Amino acid sequence: MRALRVYTCPKNLLNGPCGGVRGEVCEVDGKECPWTTTMARFGGTVPYMLFEEHPLLVELESLVEKDSEPRASTFWKNLERGKAFSIEFPIAAVKGEMDIIRVLGRVDADLLTVPDNPLGYPHVDPVAFSTYLKVLGAKAGVMPHITAKDRNLAAISSELRTAGLFNFEAVLMVTGDWPDHGIPGRPVFDLDSANLVRLARLVFAGVLPTRECVEVESRPRVLSGMNPHYRPKLEARRVVRKMIAGAEGFFTQVVATGRSVRGIREILRELRAYGEFEVPLVISLLYPIEDWIKPMLERMGIPTGNESFEELLEELKALDVGGGINLIVLSNDVDEWLRLEKEARGIIKEVIG
Repeated sequence: MRALRVYTCPKNLLNGPCGGVRGEVCEVDGKECPWTTTMARFGGTVPYMLFEEHPLLVELESLVEKDSEPRASTFWKNLERGKAFSIEFPIAAVKGEMDIIRVLGRVDADLLTVPDNPLGYPHVDPVAFSTYLKVLGAKAGVMPHITAKDRNLAAISSELRTAGLFNFEAVLMVTGDWPDHGIPGRPVFDLDSANLVRLARLVFAGVLPTRECVEVESRPRVLSGMNPHYRPKLEARRVVRKMIAGAEGFFTQVVATGRSVRGIREILRELRAYGEFEVPLVISLLYPIEDWIKPMLERMGIPTGNESFEELLEELKALDVGGGINLIVLSNDVDEWLRLEKEARGIIKEVIG
C-alpha cells in the first residue's frame, strides 16, 4: 500500500493530523479538516500503514543501538499506580521570581507542567521556564510542552537536548496551537505529533538529526496528547500511531463535561481493535468552570455542560482508567490562584482520594 499524503492541510502537515480540530472543523480556516476526512475513508486499515513517516527519522532509527534508561520519578511511579497528580504552572499569574518561589513552596504535586503558547498567545518559553524551575529547586518533577509550532526539526531537537541535560522528568510532545491573536508572522509546523514523539525518542537515545551519536545515560518520559472531543474511531488511530512512535503515556485535552468523559471511554474501547495496549492516561481538568469561560472553551472545540466540578470527578472516578489528573487553575493573580488550587485539590481528594 502506498503511504498517503495530504497537501491541503493549512498547517502543511504531511504526516498526519493535529489536535486542532473544533467539531471536525479546522481551527485555521474554518473548513472541514482534510486529515479527518482522509482517515474516515480508510476505517478498516491499520493506521501505521497509512501515513508516510518523516524520511530523516526513518533513516536515523537505523543508528539507534539502545534506548537510554527512563528517569525514575514520583510522577511515573504514581501514574503506574493510578494516583498521579500534576498541576499546570500558573505562568499567567506569576510576575517575578518571588511569585514563582511562593508557588513552588505551596504546591504539592508529582509534576509541574509548563504549557506552550495556548491559542498561540506568546508567553515564556516552556523549556527555558522549566529549566528555571529546576534551578530554583522545584521538589516536584517538571514537564514542558514541546511543540512543532514555530520550530523546525533542528530547533525541536535543541529543546529536547536541553530537556535531557537539565533532568526533566517528562516532556509532552504536541503539535501546538495556531496563533489566534492576529500576530504577524508565518507559523511553522515541521512535524506532526507522532513524528514529534519519534524525534524525542531518537534524541533521548543519543541519535541527533545530524546523524551524530552521543552518550545518554537517562532520559525523560515521552508523553503525547489525547483529544477526547475527536470522533473515537479517528482518535484511537491517532493514539496508536503515537504509541508506535514511542509515546509512553497521554495527557488529555481539557475535559469539562461528562460527554468528554464518555468520549475517553469510547476511544479506549476502539483501541482494543488494534491489540492490548497499556495506555497510561492523565486527564486534564479546569477549575473553576464558570459560565464566563464556557464560550471560550466552546470556541476551542472543548464541549461544556452543567456538571459541577464534583460531579465531573464522580464521572471520572466511575471511568476507572487509572493514570491520574492534571489540574489547570484559572487565575491571573497568584494569591487567588493559590487559594483556588488548594480548594480544587481538597475537592479532588474528597471525591477520588
